[in-house]
Amino acid sequence: AAVEELGSKGVRFAPGGIRVGASGFGVAFIHPKGNAELPNSGEGVLIELVQAPEEVLRFHEGNAK
Repeated sequence: AAVEELGSKGVRFAPGGIRVGASGFGVAFIHPKGNAELPNSGEGVLIELVQAPEEVLRFHEGNAK
Protein backbone atom coordinates (compact mmCIF):
# COMPACT_ATOMS: atom_id res chain seq x y z
CA ALA A 1 0.00 0.00 0.00
CA ALA A 2 2.88 2.39 0.78
CA VAL A 3 4.49 1.81 -2.62
CA GLU A 4 1.17 2.42 -4.35
CA GLU A 5 0.52 5.63 -2.40
CA LEU A 6 4.03 7.01 -2.89
CA GLY A 7 3.93 6.15 -6.59
CA SER A 8 0.66 8.08 -6.96
CA LYS A 9 2.47 11.07 -5.43
CA GLY A 10 5.23 11.03 -8.06
CA VAL A 11 7.88 9.01 -6.22
CA ARG A 12 10.23 7.18 -8.58
CA PHE A 13 11.07 3.57 -7.66
CA ALA A 14 13.99 1.49 -8.87
CA PRO A 15 13.10 -1.09 -11.54
CA GLY A 16 11.93 -4.48 -10.30
CA GLY A 17 8.99 -3.41 -8.14
CA ILE A 18 8.34 -5.15 -4.85
CA ARG A 19 10.45 -8.29 -4.40
CA VAL A 20 11.55 -10.62 -1.62
CA GLY A 21 14.58 -9.27 0.26
CA ALA A 22 17.33 -11.10 2.12
CA SER A 23 15.22 -11.28 5.30
CA GLY A 24 12.33 -12.91 3.43
CA PHE A 25 10.11 -9.80 3.52
CA GLY A 26 8.94 -7.63 0.66
CA VAL A 27 11.28 -4.78 -0.29
CA ALA A 28 11.13 -1.90 -2.75
CA PHE A 29 13.66 0.82 -3.45
CA ILE A 30 13.09 4.53 -3.94
CA HIS A 31 15.29 5.64 -6.82
CA PRO A 32 18.08 8.08 -5.93
CA LYS A 33 17.20 10.39 -8.86
CA GLY A 34 13.87 11.69 -10.06
CA ASN A 35 13.00 12.28 -13.70
CA ALA A 36 10.49 14.37 -15.66
CA GLU A 37 7.68 11.83 -15.22
CA LEU A 38 8.38 10.95 -11.56
CA PRO A 39 10.21 13.90 -9.99
CA ASN A 40 10.24 12.77 -6.35
CA SER A 41 13.19 10.60 -5.35
CA GLY A 42 15.72 9.80 -2.65
CA GLU A 43 17.64 12.99 -3.51
CA GLY A 44 20.85 11.09 -4.24
CA VAL A 45 20.26 8.24 -1.76
CA LEU A 46 18.88 4.78 -2.59
CA ILE A 47 16.17 4.18 0.04
CA GLU A 48 14.96 0.68 0.89
CA LEU A 49 11.38 0.17 2.09
CA VAL A 50 10.91 -3.12 3.95
CA GLN A 51 7.60 -4.79 4.75
CA ALA A 52 7.12 -5.09 8.51
CA PRO A 53 6.79 -8.62 9.94
CA GLU A 54 3.31 -9.61 11.15
CA GLU A 55 4.35 -9.54 14.83
CA VAL A 56 5.50 -5.92 14.47
CA LEU A 57 2.21 -4.95 12.84
CA ARG A 58 0.22 -6.68 15.59
CA PHE A 59 2.30 -4.96 18.30
CA HIS A 60 1.64 -1.53 16.80
CA GLU A 61 -2.04 -2.23 16.25
CA GLY A 62 -2.35 -3.18 19.92
CA ASN A 63 -0.50 -0.06 21.05
CA ALA A 64 -2.19 2.50 18.78
CA LYS A 65 -3.26 5.64 20.60
